[in-house]
Amino acid sequence: MRNANFFGFQSQGWGLMWKFQMMLGVVLVLMGVMIALFPQILVALVATAVCMVGAGLMASAWRMRSVQQVARRFHYDDPFDV
Repeated sequence: MRNANFFGFQSQGWGLMWKFQMMLGVVLVLMGVMIALFPQILVALVATAVCMVGAGLMASAWRMRSVQQVARRFHYDDPFDV
């Protein structure tokens, strides 16, 4: 019976991992150089991040409100409870 080797990339000298780290490092260095040359990029990145966080919070609040409304329908308040 043949065994599947799910972690074969590790036994081959970390072939994929070092390439991914190298690519990520190059991308981060290029982003740093671009931000140093064009500060508007940093402004755009921060503004985009703030807008995405705000949109996520609004979506979370909307979902929480709808769940709360559904939960209210199932709440039974017994007037004769002592």
